[in-house]
Amino acid sequence: MIPHAVILLGGKGTRIAARFPGRPKCLVPVGGKPFLERQLDWLKANGIADVLLAAGHMADVIEAHLAARPPDALRITLSREPEPLGTGGALKFAEPELASDPVLVLNGDSLAPALDVSTPWKNLPGFFHAMENFSDIFPRYGKISADFSTLWKKVFHAVENPDGFFHAVEKRFPQCGKLFVAPIEEAGRYGTVEFDAESRVTAFREKADRAGGFVNAGIYLLPRGILADLPDGKPVSLETEIFPALAAERRLAVLPCPPPLLDMGTPEGLAAMETFLLNRE
Repeated sequence: MIPHAVILLGGKGTRIAARFPGRPKCLVPVGGKPFLERQLDWLKANGIADVLLAAGHMADVIEAHLAARPPDALRITLSREPEPLGTGGALKFAEPELASDPVLVLNGDSLAPALDVSTPWKNLPGFFHAMENFSDIFPRYGKISADFSTLWKKVFHAVENPDGFFHAVEKRFPQCGKLFVAPIEEAGRYGTVEFDAESRVTAFREKADRAGGFVNAGIYLLPRGILADLPDGKPVSLETEIFPALAAERRLAVLPCPPPLLDMGTPEGLAAMETFLLNRE
């Protein structure tokens, strides 16, 4: 079960737009390569072949980039929202073009380079090492970290086929939304996600000065039932409307994402992402 992937590209990227006039955020260069290509490389490395780009702002520029792109293993289609619809509205607009259940959804400005969804055991060392260090630094998360680690070790090792990550999470959380979370020592401008020992989201905390927490990695695994329930033809936000409603119904779970979590939505985040990726290459 390999999902169709959607990258949400509707935003204007106002915080970095002045530095890159005439260019949508997804085509901003990061280490000499458009950021979109880095996300596509990640999808290819994780065995994803079908990708839909949910575009809005400067969709023509994105389309021209795709036309000039050399062929590779990816099958890429472009969906143009007729007006700004938000993350949930753009996903609903693209729903008829999606061919899998569930669907893998990515925000168009973040990258989790250590996350490997093709072989779940590769996620274990980096994620649980971070969880253990995180628990030492922030004792109030110690119990939930230990329970979360125990749960996911059981889930991963219950999979007979090492390529069965998506099967494993769907079996564990049928018809639930799933969002990847990464532990971070300084939450800063990020909102944080709180969850219980069963991996169910219990609360979203607004952006504020706090020591640290678990943050939304901008990667979601959503069953078609949730997409079907999205309101049609109107702006709606996954993050501020759909996810809190699902959490209230205990239909939203978190999945482990090993750090680092890189975000190119601000000049500072773009510089940090570029430094990390260039040092690794």
